[in-house]
Amino acid sequence: MNELSSYQIHLNRPLKTNQIMKLHKLIKKNGCDLYLHQDHLIADAGHLPKLLSFFLFLNMDHPFTLIIDGKCVEDVYEEIEDMLTEHIQKSSCRRKYSPSMVENETSISV
Repeated sequence: MNELSSYQIHLNRPLKTNQIMKLHKLIKKNGCDLYLHQDHLIADAGHLPKLLSFFLFLNMDHPFTLIIDGKCVEDVYEEIEDMLTEHIQKSSCRRKYSPSMVENETSISV
């Protein structure tokens, strides 16, 4: 069953292209969905061109929201944190939804 979690992340420096590629491959490997949102920007990490564009236009002065939907959400987030540890200035969990909560709710705030 799928879980859904969102995190607020503030980067201290931009990601390199190879790190963005690794993020894309991690999502594909784990079979989950990952979305990034900041102001007017939104990207599905499953689509590499959109993911690259998101990080190209990302405002480094403000945090962005990372939304993960799938199985083993915590494990995927920990892998992302480990992979980007030198770039993450601050990170915090915004919301977590268990599989039963996702199934029972018609609208979910992330």
